[in-house]
Amino acid sequence: MVIPEYFAPVDPSTYTEPEKEKVSLDNSLQLILIESIDNVMYDNIINYESAKQIWEKIEILCEGTEEVQSNQSWILVSQYEAFMAKPKEGITEVFERFNKLINDLQLHGKYFKADEVNLKLLLTLPDKLEQKSSVIRE
Repeated sequence: MVIPEYFAPVDPSTYTEPEKEKVSLDNSLQLILIESIDNVMYDNIINYESAKQIWEKIEILCEGTEEVQSNQSWILVSQYEAFMAKPKEGITEVFERFNKLINDLQLHGKYFKADEVNLKLLLTLPDKLEQKSSVIRE
C-alpha cells in the first residue's frame, strides 16, 4: 500500500451516492457510540474520525490488548488453583466468590468440567463446614 505524501481532503459536494450513504452511516454509528459511553471514555475517543477507529479504541479500553487479556487469563487460572475459603467465611460467601471466579474464567475462554469445579469448591471449604461438604459430596 502506497501512502501519498500529501493527503488532500475530498470536498463532500463531490461524493457519489454510495459514498454519501457510507459517510451518513459512519456518522450515525459514531453518534451511537459516543452517546453510549461515559465522560471518561469520551475523552479517550474524541479525536478519532471514524466509527471503526472509535470502536477499536473502546475495545482496547474495555478489554485490553491481547497481552493484557493473556495476563488476566493467567492470573485467573492462578487464583482458581490457589482458591481457598477465608477463615470466617460462610458457605454462601465462598460460593459467590468461587462462582464469580468461574464466570471470569469462562469469559476469558477457560473452561473446566463441572465435576472438577464442584470437587474444587467442596475441597476448599473450611473444616467447620466439613459436615455440610460431606453431605453435598454424597
